[in-house]
Amino acid sequence: MSLTIHTDPQEPAGGFAFLELPGGSLGTGPVTVAVLEVYGSRWLGPSEEDGDKVGIGDGNWQGERHDFGPYTVHAHDGADWVRIGPEIVNKIEEYTPLRLTVGTLSEDVTWPDDVPPRAGAAVLGGLQSTALAGAQDAGAALMGAAEAPKPAPEPEPELEATVVAIPPDLTPEPESEPADVAEAPKRMLWWLLLLLVVLALALAAAWWFLWREQPDQPIVEPPVTEEPAFETVEPDTDDPANPCTRAALTGLAGFTATRDAIRTCGDALSPDTVLTIVEDAASTGDKDALLLFGTLYDGATVDARIETVIGLSFADNPALAAEYYARAHEAGSDEAETRLRGVCAFLAGATDIMAKGAFDDFCE
Repeated sequence: MSLTIHTDPQEPAGGFAFLELPGGSLGTGPVTVAVLEVYGSRWLGPSEEDGDKVGIGDGNWQGERHDFGPYTVHAHDGADWVRIGPEIVNKIEEYTPLRLTVGTLSEDVTWPDDVPPRAGAAVLGGLQSTALAGAQDAGAALMGAAEAPKPAPEPEPELEATVVAIPPDLTPEPESEPADVAEAPKRMLWWLLLLLVVLALALAAAWWFLWREQPDQPIVEPPVTEEPAFETVEPDTDDPANPCTRAALTGLAGFTATRDAIRTCGDALSPDTVLTIVEDAASTGDKDALLLFGTLYDGATVDARIETVIGLSFADNPALAAEYYARAHEAGSDEAETRLRGVCAFLAGATDIMAKGAFDDFCE
């Protein structure tokens, strides 16, 4: 079924409309009309305070169904037409989703914006008393026919001297819209533009936030230029009898022996010399060299001889400490595993991105 709502061009002041349905779907009539507001599941009812006049708006929406009418069914141009008045038209706002029940047929529609209400209109609809000649002239103008319509058949006794208006042609001459109805599309366009602007700003803010909070940033060691400046006090590298030269230290068997010799030499070595030796050993994956690097970055653990006496020490960086402890543990250091658990306990409560990344990479 297809139900179409038309304004009544015979009523330029508004307040009347035609409901068009497929021909023969309503029978000979008369029929009643019930109006259900879809979202609220409420039925439109009559407004008692209106009396003989129907005000605009403030529809009496109620839980109990009300049937308006009865209304006469007009057969015209292959369709069935039902004319309703201000008792319905004046109480429905434009663009309202409705379910109209005409007789036994129901259809979901949206109330159009070209059916204006009529202020102070009398309660009309269904049967309507008019002059016969005037109704015939209006019918001829609406249908655009070359010949005037035939006179209405002899009415029933109880409907004597009563003639109904002829439904409009499907393409009537357009009526000028009231100012508030004509402005409705413009208002909707402005609201749509405002919604698009707000949506664009929200997307930009979300993108900026996600970009700032990107957790997959690589963890890199700080450049050498960011390390503390050390005073270089190199021992005599030409003295073969001096056990604290760089050549003597790197010539020992394994970094464990080199580390112990470095602690023994103490302040006879410069921080730069010790750092170079430890870096070379760590690059080969030596577990003790990696463990020492983790210690230097771990503010909770101190190698007194190397950090205090020699002066090789870094700023506290739990994320880098966790990385070196994890690498040392993988290389076979049991002590590094114990140290890593302590650093991970701290990282679990940290909120910065680097700490969160280190916790995900090395603690889980």
